[in-house]
Amino acid sequence: MLGRVLVLETSTETGSVAITRDGVLVSDLSFASRDATGARTEALAPAVVQCLGGATTPLREVSAVVCGAGPGGFTSLRSAAAFAKGICSALSIPLYAVSSLELLAWSAVASDGYLIAALHAGRGEWFCQDANRDGDRTELVGVTYLMGDEELRVRAVRMHAQLIGPGLDVDASPLARAVVPRLSDIEARGAVDLDSWEPTYGRLAEAQVKWEAAHGRPLTT
Repeated sequence: MLGRVLVLETSTETGSVAITRDGVLVSDLSFASRDATGARTEALAPAVVQCLGGATTPLREVSAVVCGAGPGGFTSLRSAAAFAKGICSALSIPLYAVSSLELLAWSAVASDGYLIAALHAGRGEWFCQDANRDGDRTELVGVTYLMGDEELRVRAVRMHAQLIGPGLDVDASPLARAVVPRLSDIEARGAVDLDSWEPTYGRLAEAQVKWEAAHGRPLTT
């Protein structure tokens, strides 16, 4: 993916931003959360400004945006998606989405073999994605699934898999800069539609769960 690309990732408690130029990383930084509800949404815009400054790249020169698509924190993912859409709409540039679990698998320093990328889902559960690493290539296997902590650890033993994620066997978080070697793959998948695209949250927002429980019916949008 040529040109100057802005990458945003906010699925976990640690958000990150990166700038690439013609497929090379030129600037990146991470920002922490206030609590366990996801990356601090108010820290995203300043982080982007700082990262653009570090890359000596004016926002108007950004040619594409890549946004982490979840699953993960509802508010932080939604905020990053809105931020990304706003930039792409204003500059008439494409928006690309990449699974945050795929970013996690790319971000981790792990040995070759089968691995399970996992992110906290709350309620003692994990958002999970199987993958296989062979040298510089890490390919996803199957679909994303939700699994309890004990069940996940049993599965990892049974599959002879490395558990990758915050606080797991390989302690890692999805990082924006991890897209660099895979930019051409992401571009080949095609840009998302700005009007209809939303992140994959993995589960309903707590506010929606409480509303539906109180009213005894699904909340329609």
